[in-house]
Amino acid sequence: MRKILFGLSCVLAFLLAAAVSCALRAKFKFVPEVKASYARMYAENLDRYSFLQYNQASSDQGKAALLEYIKFLQRIRAEHIEFPPNLLRYDFGLAYLRLYRLEMAAGDPAGADRDMQSAQEELSGLGWKQADLSTEALAKQIQTRESNEAKLYNAPPREIPAIHTGTDQGRGKSE
Repeated sequence: MRKILFGLSCVLAFLLAAAVSCALRAKFKFVPEVKASYARMYAENLDRYSFLQYNQASSDQGKAALLEYIKFLQRIRAEHIEFPPNLLRYDFGLAYLRLYRLEMAAGDPAGADRDMQSAQEELSGLGWKQADLSTEALAKQIQTRESNEAKLYNAPPREIPAIHTGTDQGRGKSE
């Protein structure tokens, strides 16, 4: 009887160890993937939010939203979350260029210079040429981008023509 109990306890210990091993392997395999997926989704949403605040709200609200977005991007970098490195650098660069524009508009050249330097550091990591990284070139690029974005988001609403199907199904005679 003791041999049977000993055998059953060994089998139970083996099964328990196998279950714990599987759970740990699953955690360390899937957690980083799920964390990266959620980080990308949240970054996309925060990017849109910061852009809309920057484009449509007051300067202070736009600046706060951009700083929140940059803080999240820094967290992605600090925690080594899987995120496309070139996209991360580009998102940093664009956010810093937008901050540059806000600081210039607010009359804070020191803050604008700091933001421009940060943008240049991030974008240089993408392999951009030195000529494209000059303050003048980047200021022109962000101004052109903003001009194009303004056409998309600040254009007067277009009138949508009525669609006529040729039949008046579903309409009463009194209409």
